[in-house]
Amino acid sequence: MDGPQVARAEALLGLLGLSVREDVQRGPLTVAHAEEAAIDMIADLLHWLRAHGCDPDGALDRAQANFEAELLEAA
Repeated sequence: MDGPQVARAEALLGLLGLSVREDVQRGPLTVAHAEEAAIDMIADLLHWLRAHGCDPDGALDRAQANFEAELLEAA
């Protein structure tokens, strides 16, 4: 699966010096390491939302709804 969402996630991982794309030179990062990095990034974003007076649970619910809606559109 590819698209703008995947490209943005790859860009964020790239900012951390991580990448799992096949067309990018691979380092010691595996998909499992990238998954952990992504989870840590999500947690950091939830902390950022809370620190700025936002509702992290509500944001996570909306993100999940957007994700599911985009999957349905793609199908």
